[in-house]
Amino acid sequence: MQSIPKKITPCPILQAVVELRFETVLPSDAVFGILYSLLSSQYNTFEKLPILQIPEILRSQDPNLRYQPAYKLINDNFWVQIGSNVISVVNVGSYAGWTLFLEKISSVLNHLNDSKIVSKVTRFGIRYISFFSLDIFKEINFGLTLNGDEFETEQLVLRSLLKREEFFVNLQVANKTFVSDFTEIGSIIDIDTFIENENLTIPDIKSSFLERSHFEQKKLFFGILKKEFLVSLNPEY
Repeated sequence: MQSIPKKITPCPILQAVVELRFETVLPSDAVFGILYSLLSSQYNTFEKLPILQIPEILRSQDPNLRYQPAYKLINDNFWVQIGSNVISVVNVGSYAGWTLFLEKISSVLNHLNDSKIVSKVTRFGIRYISFFSLDIFKEINFGLTLNGDEFETEQLVLRSLLKREEFFVNLQVANKTFVSDFTEIGSIIDIDTFIENENLTIPDIKSSFLERSHFEQKKLFFGILKKEFLVSLNPEY
């Protein structure tokens, strides 16, 4: 059985996101108003996001905009992003670790459940974006050949949709790339583990899917790293 580290040092995680998409009968302003009243004591700063410049009727009809957040609540390294049909909890900057991140997520989900805003959950996902200053393709268990020879390229972006247990996983690996709000060129491993199921409920997500989706993304992340590279990251088990 694969041994999965509790942490590696230095931690490469740039951003961790838990997102829940849902249906509601309430207008977008009401969704934000209710959630802000419940969360403002913990997240005392909020920002309006640029998507609010687009009329709501257009946002609601465009599938690329429907699940985009319109407001951001801020408390140090944690954000809660809210849209008419989406809420996400984000850990930015220094990763706080799963225990504290889970506490923040659970608190937001409790408030969301108590608010009675959600008529149906449509998607739940957890996403981790990790950054490395080196060429990550030299350090992972992946290879490409062209006409039997090693495939050499100046830049490579790998995107794949995987199935892991009941979850789907959007995996993206890229080298020689920029990350938004980060000036250094390097590599990313971006793992978005999600489930789409009309029978999802917020209590089910809290009791089962949160821990399992986190485990699946973590297992995939450490599974694709070469053993020698993982050792160089000072893993703690």
